[in-house]
Amino acid sequence: KVKKCRIPYKKKCGSGIVGPEICRRVTETLCETTYKEYALDQDEADCKTVEEIRCEKIPFDILHLPHADKQKPFAEKERCEKWPVQKCQVNKKNVKKIHPDTQCKKIPRKICAPSNCQVFPGPEICNDETRTVIQNVPEEECDLQPQEQCRTESTLKNCIKVPKDICVSTRKNPKTITKPVVKNWCYDPNELKKHASD
Repeated sequence: KVKKCRIPYKKKCGSGIVGPEICRRVTETLCETTYKEYALDQDEADCKTVEEIRCEKIPFDILHLPHADKQKPFAEKERCEKWPVQKCQVNKKNVKKIHPDTQCKKIPRKICAPSNCQVFPGPEICNDETRTVIQNVPEEECDLQPQEQCRTESTLKNCIKVPKDICVSTRKNPKTITKPVVKNWCYDPNELKKHASD
């Protein structure tokens, strides 16, 4: 919200003979008052009235007991009363303040009037304007982008038992004896299919 005030010049002409028009330069004062809002942390007292008990001890004479001439036996009794006491606690509170900022400038103007007219400053004229102020407010937007990460892992291929013929020579009654020996062979079935197709 902006308050604009200016002091315009007025003409006051007499009833005499109208002479030639005379022009002169005058300066009008234009002032703009901007109301700026800002936040402020200020101390505020939170007070409340509570009752406190105050006690005092009152001595009194014991007349029915024997005592010396100059010293009387006495006892004490306690008398208590409730007194109102105001206790306050200071708290921080965020409040909004409005600070007026006024800036004035001189605007030159040319006023022409007959010679039988007087030019003088008139009353101040003010009007309020509402302006929209655009402020750049930073805003951050985050988005999760999936990424593919690959790594090599060792896996055990399928194992089958493949019989294989192994020939062994012996010294006693040398002859060739065929003994089946079973070994575990690991292979990739896909590779086996590939070789079979070839």
